[in-house]
Amino acid sequence: MTLDQIAQVAQIIGVAIVAVTLIYLTIQIKQGTAQLRSDTRQTQLENDQTGVYKFVEYPELGRIFSQEETPTFSEKTQLFFWMIGQMRAREYEWLQYKSGAMDQGSWETYRDVIYFVLGTERARDLWEICAAYFNPEFVEMVEAMTADSGTTDLWDRLAKVR
Repeated sequence: MTLDQIAQVAQIIGVAIVAVTLIYLTIQIKQGTAQLRSDTRQTQLENDQTGVYKFVEYPELGRIFSQEETPTFSEKTQLFFWMIGQMRAREYEWLQYKSGAMDQGSWETYRDVIYFVLGTERARDLWEICAAYFNPEFVEMVEAMTADSGTTDLWDRLAKVR
């Protein structure tokens, strides 16, 4: 075998090694992406459960959101910070969606919780105060979502359940 033939064989082996390496890296990237999406979904689930459990722990939050009477300062503070927690979770999910870590269908499912969080006039009044603490693009998206949406009657319906 001549030196020229040995060089050609070495080039072929080199190309094969590069191809195998690229295939391996592609597989690793796909696995990393799947792991990132799984971690994102787990975080979203934990955020949602925390918000739900706050209502279990403090069921009066629903009443305070919907009652006719003006809440006390303490009650308004509870609502305000519960809302910040819930909207921060939605902002996180929105950022994950914008970065490509979450697909559109998942984002739309989580996004729709905003209609619930901002489902009363009182909640929308509180949102006007706390919106300044959020990403301006997120705030713009939320305000566009809720601009023409009505309020929820969930609290009234829940009160009527036997």
